[in-house]
Amino acid sequence: MKMKNVLSVNTPLILLLLAACSALTPTPEPTKTAQVPAATEIQHHFVTNKLLIPTTQAQTQEFALNVDGDPQHHPDNLLGGLLTLLTSAAPGLDLQSTVDQAVNGGQLVSLHVVKADDLQNAPSVSWSIFQGQKTQSAPRFDGSDKFMLDPAAPTGAPIVGSLTNGHFTGGPGTARVTLYLFGQPVEVDLIGVRLEADLSVSGCTNGRLGGAVTVDEFRSKLLPTVVDGLNGIIKTDPAGTTPILQALDSDHNGTISIQELENNPLLMFAASPDLDLLDASSKFNPGQDGVKDSYSVGLGFSCVPATFTVPGN
Repeated sequence: MKMKNVLSVNTPLILLLLAACSALTPTPEPTKTAQVPAATEIQHHFVTNKLLIPTTQAQTQEFALNVDGDPQHHPDNLLGGLLTLLTSAAPGLDLQSTVDQAVNGGQLVSLHVVKADDLQNAPSVSWSIFQGQKTQSAPRFDGSDKFMLDPAAPTGAPIVGSLTNGHFTGGPGTARVTLYLFGQPVEVDLIGVRLEADLSVSGCTNGRLGGAVTVDEFRSKLLPTVVDGLNGIIKTDPAGTTPILQALDSDHNGTISIQELENNPLLMFAASPDLDLLDASSKFNPGQDGVKDSYSVGLGFSCVPATFTVPGN
């Protein structure tokens, strides 16, 4: 499937970089959240029919959740800041359209299992996210679609929470998600997953999925995809991408490297994770060792009913 990319640059990148860096704020000391498994066996199955990545400052804030559970409820979405900066620097870059194409074409299938006695009010609810296999034809998203789970994908820890007047709030948990950036799929494992959504038998709306990727995942998966995407833009429109090159191409060779992003004094978040979610033994234990080890992520989504089988059920 051909993904649409990119491409003119007309905003001074240096000013945007300075604004993005100055907007970062320290994260206060977190508190832990007790998790109680859902007691019910009643399951409701859904599939994501819309996945929204933040490409504006407003969306970055809208999709942000308090991933590390700090008592000040500071919203976290560092990846949103990066994507917002990229789309501001290159207004012709349409990151959302490639995600839409992947979802609508059945290339990106995200499945949800909600265990709840009542989808309006329930004190104990669990929400699990699974990766589905790509489909042969485009899903209808009308409740008639049948999907299969990807057997190679790991099973995440359920996001445990509650339903009040049809609104679900829960976390932390874990989930593997697939993002399409610059038309390329990137699978990442989110930790500390928080989720909120308005839920009914018809599906979910106003969904927000927050979590974090570790430093290793960010630098081995997300950052290379961003670098490849930027270099693709530069190759397509060398003259129009002068501001990007001036700001990021420190060795002036006409391309951008991972090292240049990580070491760029303006692009502080490229080398600076914002959350401390893991302890010294690399276990999920927010705020224990004072070392920031993860990059926060915030996404929007909606879902509709679907049919699929979860192993063991």
